Amino acid sequence: MLELEIWLFAFLLAGLIVGAWAIPWARAHSTEWRGTWGRRLFVASLLLLGACSLVAAAYRAEALVPLGLTAGLLVVALLWELPEPSPQES
Repeated sequence: MLELEIWLFAFLLAGLIVGAWAIPWARAHSTEWRGTWGRRLFVASLLLLGACSLVAAAYRAEALVPLGLTAGLLVVALLWELPEPSPQES
């Protein structure tokens, strides 16, 4: 069971890193392909975390709570509204 916990923790870190990396790309409006790939990477990281959560629930692993919290906080981070830039006077 310890080996499963290690793998789940490794997938948690991978999903967190890829999801956090995809958020700035998904919000990038300067290039269309970067925004599209950012959204795809973000959805892929959420699917990875969701699949790992299902495995953790099936085996009653202790990594279930961190996996759920990570997925939820990534969604909150993506949907967090940034302040509008103030107009600069010329």
